[in-house]
Amino acid sequence: MNCANCRDYACYTEGRNCAGLSDDQSLGLYDDGDRRIMEVAGSVEARHYMKMCRLEESAECARQLGAQTIGLAFCIGLAEEARLISAYFEKSFTVHSVCCKVCGTGKDKLGLEQIKPGTREAMCNPKAQAAMLADAGTELNFTIGLCVGHDMLFNAASTVPVSCLVVKDRLLSHNPLGAVYSRYWRRRLGINPTGQV
Repeated sequence: MNCANCRDYACYTEGRNCAGLSDDQSLGLYDDGDRRIMEVAGSVEARHYMKMCRLEESAECARQLGAQTIGLAFCIGLAEEARLISAYFEKSFTVHSVCCKVCGTGKDKLGLEQIKPGTREAMCNPKAQAAMLADAGTELNFTIGLCVGHDMLFNAASTVPVSCLVVKDRLLSHNPLGAVYSRYWRRRLGINPTGQV
């Protein structure tokens, strides 16, 4: 598959099937829990399209799924944002939040490269974040700015569904798409369309 370079997206506009999977095969990929999430995601999109921000959509999704306890796994660099997000969710849910530096384990314990060699740096601990949220009995988890790679480990270790609320981008105000919206960044990354300066 190479959908990123498709020119017409007829799967969306006409129902064309390029994947080689029948409808039965495609639908067979979803178990009952998956189907419930699909129903709720469809409901949130259909009823609130262009009316809710991502934070509101996340809360609405959790409500429709019947969740009462949610988890936040956040980067310490976004602690203030996590505090505000938690305050919003606490209006409707029991919230458990775990910072990336939980346990305070030094990077040297895993032989990890440091930002400032020779100083004490606590490592990010995504698997401990997931374990602590599992122990707290969360029904859904949301990530807030976990590092690339740490997000993968957290998602894989989480015992409940995970949705990304905030993507970290230290250079672009946590907006990775800024790199493709800016001609300067497109040139720097070598992806500027032909004919554009």
